[in-house]
Formats: sequence, C-alpha cells, structure tokens
Amino acid sequence: MERVDAHVHVFDRLSAQFPRTTSELAPAEREARAETLLEHMKRAGIDRAVLIDMGGTALEHHRYVTHCVERWPGRFVATGLVDTNDPDPAARLRELVAQTHVKGIRLGSLGDAGASTATQVRAYGLFAVARELGLNINVYGRADNLRCIALLAPEFPEVVVSLDHLGICPSTPMLRDSWGRPRFDAEPIPPPSYSQVLELARFPNVCVKISGEYAFSKMPYPYVDMRPLVEQVYRAFGPERMMWCSDFPWIVVEPGYERLVALIDSHLPALSAAERDLIMGGNALRVWFGC
Repeated sequence: MERVDAHVHVFDRLSAQFPRTTSELAPAEREARAETLLEHMKRAGIDRAVLIDMGGTALEHHRYVTHCVERWPGRFVATGLVDTNDPDPAARLRELVAQTHVKGIRLGSLGDAGASTATQVRAYGLFAVARELGLNINVYGRADNLRCIALLAPEFPEVVVSLDHLGICPSTPMLRDSWGRPRFDAEPIPPPSYSQVLELARFPNVCVKISGEYAFSKMPYPYVDMRPLVEQVYRAFGPERMMWCSDFPWIVVEPGYERLVALIDSHLPALSAAERDLIMGGNALRVWFGC
C-alpha cells in the first residue's frame, strides 16, 4: 500500500514568478519548496502528498502548487483557496479549477452559523460546484463552521468533507513559536466544541485528518495529551475516514518529519495492519488520487 501525506504546505520565496500573500508563518523570504518535501518523504517512505495551498485566493497565488503538480505528476495533487465573501465564490471556484486543476479547496469559513437550512449557508454554491466537478472540501476555522457542516454534509453526500487537524476549531489566538510553527498555547484540550466534531461522524462523507498535534499539545513529542482525541476520532469515525498528515513544513525542525510518520503508532498502538494502511495512505489514495 502506498503511503500518502494528506496535508502539507509548500511555497517558494515571494517573487514575480510565484506571487503569494505573506504572514507571520510564511514571510516573504521563507520557503518550503517541494524538493525539500520530497527528500523528507523519500527518507520516511511516503509516496504521495496533498498540497494545501495557503498563498492567497487570487488565481496567481496558486502558481506554485500548480507548478508542483505539473512537474511531479502523480506525486502531488493540490487544493486551492476561495474567498466565501466574494460576490460569486462559485464562479471563482470554476475559474480556479479551469486554470489550476486543483482537486479541492480549503475553507476557513462556511457562512452564517444561524442558518437553518443548507441553502442559507454562504458556502452552498461552493459545495454545489464541488459536487459537479468532483472536488473535495477541507475545513479549518471557527466552531460555528460545525453547524454549517451539519447542514451541508447531508445535502451533498457525494462531496468528501475533511476536517483539518483532528477537527479542532481553535477558539484562542494563534502564536508563532520558536521553531516557526503555529501554536495555540491557550487552547484547552479537549476544546469546548469537540463533542460537536465527533457528532459529525454520523455523516458518511465527513473525514478527519490526523495532524496538528504539535500545535495544541501541552507536552513534547509524542504529545500524550492528544492521544485521547485521536482515540475518540477512531471510535467515532473509524479507520476508513481518517487520514494521516505531517503538516509540513512546520514540523521539519521539531519534532522532525520521520517522527511525525511514526506518531500514529504511539496514539493508536492497537491498530491492525489493514487499519494502519487505510489511515497512512489508503483513504487518501481513494479520496484524493482516485486509486
């Protein structure tokens, strides 16, 4: 079974060739190139990866992930970004797919948590286009997204919705730690909204990415305090709807890419070989690579 890293970020230094937005985590001079990722993947025995773009919502901001997919066909697929506050986000998504061939999008906000029907959720049109074009949707944002997912997931059972970073919806500020990684030191474990995350398991098209433990844990690797959350996800969603991820490049220095590959064995030591194969690659191969 091939192994897949289902959530990585790659970007080049800011340039005219590869424009992008900048942030505290990814300032203009920082780079996390695909060549570096491939070196770590090779050493760790990882065959493919899903590139989660973070460079901005403009079409030109997706040039680097598009370059990577074109240069290494079959090794990578990419996601894009669409602003749900755009006057016509569905049209923007069609343009994005036509020009970049992304296989999915990542959303930080779905819409008004007070919506009572799926059609009232701002992201409804994006889900409709995702169903039409066979795209996946990743969600990472506030807890009010959970109610929106509960409305949209049953309306679009063909669209796979992946909850990033164990489904945690941070309610506290993000900091940048001494290793240049995102940190949520004040976020309680488990988070206040975690019961709502687990309730989403009732929708067969909702999956969870097993990643981001380093950002929330109050302990060093292997993040023992995160193990109960991973166990709860396993019991609620099952191994058929879990996907392992490294969250490259933030973890390269600490704890290191290869140690992240081994983390699932620490948190779920009783996994069968078949279950481990699903989490470490089989599910992502099916969802993202059509294998």
